[in-house]
Amino acid sequence: MLDYLATSPLLTLVIILALGLALGKIRCFGISLGAAAVLFVALAFSTLNPELELPPLLYQLGLAMFVYAIGLEAGGAFFAQFKARGWKLNLFLLVLLVAMAVLSVAIVSLLGIKPTIGAGMFAGALTSTPGMAAMVNMLGSLDPAQSAQPVVGYSLAYPGAVIGSIVVAAVGAKLLKVNHREDARAEGLISDSLAWRGVRIGEGITGRIGDLQAITGQQVIASRIVRSDHEHELGMRDRELRPGMVLVLNGTPDALDKAIAVLGEPVELSLDGTNLVYSRITVSNKAIAGMSLGQLNTCSRGFLVVRARRGDADEVPNPSTVIRLSDRVRVVTTPERLPEVRRYLGDSERELADVDLLPFFIGLLAGLLLGIIPVPLPGGNTLSLGFGGGPIVAGLILGAMEKSGPLRWQVPYHANRTISTLGLSIFLAGVGTKAGVGFRQAITDPSSIAVIGGGFIVTIASAVLCAAVCMPLLKLKWDEAMGVAAGMTTNPAVISYLNGQTNTELATRGYATVYPTAMIGKIIASQVVLLLLI
Repeated sequence: MLDYLATSPLLTLVIILALGLALGKIRCFGISLGAAAVLFVALAFSTLNPELELPPLLYQLGLAMFVYAIGLEAGGAFFAQFKARGWKLNLFLLVLLVAMAVLSVAIVSLLGIKPTIGAGMFAGALTSTPGMAAMVNMLGSLDPAQSAQPVVGYSLAYPGAVIGSIVVAAVGAKLLKVNHREDARAEGLISDSLAWRGVRIGEGITGRIGDLQAITGQQVIASRIVRSDHEHELGMRDRELRPGMVLVLNGTPDALDKAIAVLGEPVELSLDGTNLVYSRITVSNKAIAGMSLGQLNTCSRGFLVVRARRGDADEVPNPSTVIRLSDRVRVVTTPERLPEVRRYLGDSERELADVDLLPFFIGLLAGLLLGIIPVPLPGGNTLSLGFGGGPIVAGLILGAMEKSGPLRWQVPYHANRTISTLGLSIFLAGVGTKAGVGFRQAITDPSSIAVIGGGFIVTIASAVLCAAVCMPLLKLKWDEAMGVAAGMTTNPAVISYLNGQTNTELATRGYATVYPTAMIGKIIASQVVLLLLI
C-alpha cells in the first residue's frame, strides 16, 4: 500500500490531510494539536516509506497562502496597536528573539548537535514553521543533500515547545494565584453584552449626537430620538443636543450607566410598536466592503448601524469603523425602508460564497516577489523573506489598506479562516514527507535526546523571560504576558490553551500585538542561526 502511495501523490496528500486533521481534533488534558497533527502523520508515513514524498510546490504554495491570509486578517489591528504601546512589545520581542538565537547556538555547540539539525531545533523550539521552511529553502541552494535536516530538528523540538509554553503558563498562574477575570476587567477587556437604554438630556449639555462619545468618554451610540411612545426618529449624527431631548443609547451596561450620569437622567422606554424597527443583516455587497461607516453615510439612506459583529465579537461602531464582507450589522430604520437596506448591504450567503480570488492572488504574487529579494550579508551570503515572510508582509500592508481602487484586499472572515487552515495543512503535509529519512534515523539515535532537551530549554527560557520583563517593566498582567509568549511561538495550540483557561481576551491581545513581528522575525533569525552554525 505504501509503495502504491509513493506513486500517487494526490491520494497521499488527501489521506495525510484526512488522518492529520482527525487526529488534531483529539483533546488530551484540554489540549489539541489542530492542523499541526498533519505534520506528524506525514512524518509517520514518510518514515515508513522514505520514497513517499510530496512535490515541494505543494508546501511552498500552502505556506504562502497560510501566512498571507494571516497578514490580511491581522494588518489593521497590528498597525493600530503599534502606534500606541505595540512598538514597545515588538521591540522587546526582537531583543528576546536575538537572545534565543544566541542561546540556541550555544546549546548546539555545547551539546555537539549536528548544525543543520540544531538550526531546525531553534525553529522547532519557537514553533516557527515558516522559519524552518526558510532554512530548507536556503539549504536547497547551499547544500541540497542536507535540505531536509532542519525538518528533523524542528520535529524533535516541536512537541516540547508546545508543552513547555503551556507548563509555564499553567504553573505561573497557579503560583501567582492569578484571577483571570479580574485582571481582564482591570484592563477593560471583559466582554459585556451590548444593551440599550433611554436617557433625557439635561441642562448644560451642548453639541451634536455625533459628539456623544467625546462628551461622555464612553463607547456609546444614539440610535433613536424619541418623540413619543410610538414615534421615534433616527439618531442622526448632525442633530443638535438640547435639554429634554430623549435618546435611545446603545453600548455595554457599564458604558451606558456612565454616559447617562454625564448626559442627564435615565428614562424607561419600550421599543415595541414604534415606527422604527431593528434587524441584523449580513454584509455581502462587494461595492461597499472596505469602506468606513463615515464614507457610507448611512443616515442619508435612512438607516443607522448601531452594532457590528465580526466573528464572535460585537462592538459599538463609529464613523471610522470599516465594514467588511461577512460582517453582521444591526441596523435601525423604518419598516418600509428595511427591504431597501437589506439590498444595499447585501444580506446574501450566496454572494459571500462567491469569493473574488483575483485580489487575493494579486496580493499573494506581490508577497512572493517581495520574498525573493535577496539581502546581502557579510561574507557573501544572502538572506530573504522567502515564500513565508514575503506574503505575510504583503498581507499586513494590504490588510491595513482594506482596498485599492477596485481591488478589495480583504476576503470574507470565514473564507479567510478556511484558506489559512487549508494552506497550513497542505504545507505541513508536504514538508513532513520530505523529512522521513532523517527523522527515522533521528528517533533511533540517542543524540536526539539532546535536540529535544535543548529545544525545551529554549522554549522555557523564552516564556519565563516574557513574564520576567513584561510584567514589571511593561506593566502587563500575567495572562497578557503569556499571550506575548504565545505570540513569540506563533502557535495556535498555545493561545488556544490560554483562551480556554482564562475565558478572556487578555492573552489574545498580547498574542495579536506581537504575532506578525514574531512571524517575520523568526524567518530572518532562523536563516541567520543556520548561517552561524554551518
